[in-house]
Amino acid sequence: MTGMDLEAALAPYRERSNREILAVVEDYERGRDSADEPSLKTLDASRKLLAAGKRYRYAIACLAYQALTGSEDFKAPARPAAWLELYHLYTLFLDDIMDEDDRRRTFPSAWSSNMKRYRGTDASRPGVAFRTARHRYGVSMALLDALRIRSLAERSIQGSTHLDTSVRERLLEVLTDTDLRLSDGQGLDIDFETRPSLAEADYERMGHLKTGVLYVAAATTGAILADAPPNRTEALEEFARRFSVAFQDRDDLLGSGVVASRIGGSAEGDIRKGKRTRLYAITTARLPAAKRRAFLTAYGKGTRTTAKDVRLVRDLMREHALDAMTTRIRENVDHAISALRSANPWGPPTSILESLALAQLTRLN
Repeated sequence: MTGMDLEAALAPYRERSNREILAVVEDYERGRDSADEPSLKTLDASRKLLAAGKRYRYAIACLAYQALTGSEDFKAPARPAAWLELYHLYTLFLDDIMDEDDRRRTFPSAWSSNMKRYRGTDASRPGVAFRTARHRYGVSMALLDALRIRSLAERSIQGSTHLDTSVRERLLEVLTDTDLRLSDGQGLDIDFETRPSLAEADYERMGHLKTGVLYVAAATTGAILADAPPNRTEALEEFARRFSVAFQDRDDLLGSGVVASRIGGSAEGDIRKGKRTRLYAITTARLPAAKRRAFLTAYGKGTRTTAKDVRLVRDLMREHALDAMTTRIRENVDHAISALRSANPWGPPTSILESLALAQLTRLN
């Protein structure tokens, strides 16, 4: 399946995911107070963010359901699977605050968009925890919107009344477990920011908690909805886990511009921010002492990062880590496909899932 064919195959899932997300949000918005206050309009201001994204998690849940049941449609998981993307949006809102990113998917991040809505005359007054009163307002409103979106993730499950109560309860358990584990991963990511070196095993643990658990939850969601036996569920979960590793590693190559990239933001963003990725871990572990000092001096300088810094970091990453990264991505893609096939899935959805895994070898955005 070519890249264009894969995009065409995923399009119905992406479109349905967006439709379900917006339906849940709009149902909530219709029941809110109509008073003309900026705080009641912040969620609507992030509408473009709500409708953007690859929607891989939603697609995996629906495709897993189809592959396990032999169903030609995905009507049954259409609404409950929306919890995955709503929850992911919730984490992105928080991520942008913690990373102080003012852009998300080429759009203003929620907190930076909300800043513009502040009406106080003290907008430029410095704060204790925040740069200005305007920043405090923007971040606070983004946090509140993030909490709303997380609650709407639960509501997408609770409102799926076509499902038995026991099924909805199991899905809510998956959401809660994801919550606890993902928050640990985000905490580790923050802790790692101050480390000059990072063991690959430590990165692997953090990456699974921060990224992998939600992909595994997608496979689990599809399996629960399909009433799959444990062996088939575990096989789909292993597919999702291996896929998530390959996906994140490819993202790290793209985010540093080490390979050709068409990502929406800067292809040197990870270098400027000093992101602790597998690419970083492999590079720092393999560099000789002198080159390592030069690498660490150039990496993570923020606004002081120069074009020379970026070139140096990229050259050292390509020389010392790119081959290893490419090998690991290939290994995880192969393991993902092997696990998928062991679930004895139905053909057409399986082909899409396999193509999605293979795309991580060459994905440009």
